Parts: sequence; C-alpha cells; structure tokens
Amino acid sequence: MIPISEILVPSHLNLALAARDQAAGVQEVLAKLNGDPRVSDWGALRLAVTERNAPAISCGACGICIAHARTNAVQSLVMAAGRSVAGLSSQNVAEPVRLVFVAGIPAAFQSEYLRVVGAIARLCHDKALLHELLSVQDPEKFVALLSSGEVKL
Repeated sequence: MIPISEILVPSHLNLALAARDQAAGVQEVLAKLNGDPRVSDWGALRLAVTERNAPAISCGACGICIAHARTNAVQSLVMAAGRSVAGLSSQNVAEPVRLVFVAGIPAAFQSEYLRVVGAIARLCHDKALLHELLSVQDPEKFVALLSSGEVKL
C-alpha cells in the first residue's frame, strides 16, 4: 500500500484555484503534474483524465471532484490537488466544488486505484477533516492532514 503522502507532494497543490467551473478546475490541478518525472507521457495523461469527465460528489457543505485515470502514461501513482475558496460550479452537485483531486494510476495498479480514490472520498466525508482541508494555508499541512486521516481509516 502506497500512502497518500508519497503520491501527493506539496508542490502539486494549488490552494487558490482561479478556475470558475469544475472542468477548468480539473485542468488547472492537472497542470501541476506536467513535468513530474513519474509522468512519462503528459499528453496521454491529460487526455485520459479529461475523457473520464469525473463527476463531483457532495460532502454536505461542499462538493469535491476526484478526477482520475488508469493509464500507461504514468510510471507510478501521481496526484495533484486544488482548492477553490469561492467554489467551482458543477453540473453534478448543487454545492460549490471546493476540492479537486487529480490522480494518474498505472494501468496495472487496480487495487491501489480503488484504494486511493475510496480513501479520498471517505476522508472528505469526515466533517472535521474537511473543515481543516478547506482552511489550511500550508501545502505541507494539507498533505499531513490527509496522511493522518488515511492512517485512521
């Protein structure tokens, strides 16, 4: 099991997304993975994530989006995340989407793919943790919050 702290690095966080809608937010977060050495084919990763058109899910106070793709364009699991203070409009949920996660998963990593996506969804349903993720200003602390929550799952 690969911990979230090894998949999501602080430099892949954008805690002040400029996008106004979910699709643009996914693209803005996805751009953080461009140049990551674990991404062997940036264009293929971008296409794979965009083709999936991940729906947002409601976490009560806000929506989250977990865009992801299983693809040979990555050599190991990679993730980026973003937060919108104002919230992004979405066709899937009434609440504004405040958190966007983008993950690239090697095609052979079926179980890790399910575990990572499921862990993020469960962590964001924890109201106390969600509140902290929405307010923390330090990327290292954001990753640490996810990591400590993951350990408790």
